[in-house]
Amino acid sequence: MHYSEDSFTMKFVVAAVWILDTLHTSSVCHILYYYLITNYGNLLSLEHVVWSFPTSFLANVRLFHLKTTYDNIWLYCSYL
Repeated sequence: MHYSEDSFTMKFVVAAVWILDTLHTSSVCHILYYYLITNYGNLLSLEHVVWSFPTSFLANVRLFHLKTTYDNIWLYCSYL
């Protein structure tokens, strides 16, 4: 656990993943609360997309993009 020896890029990736994962988790909690608690039994609410659904989707896409980019950098650097 020598995080002080990690590069700035590694620290940035860890912080970005942490923030995006927190955003994704809170968005999913809001989606579940909105559809299962607030609008319980209201089938017409399924026609409306709550604002946290696109937010959750975008956070998930960014996490995937960050992971694949970091994996490619890691793979490239391991060959050097």
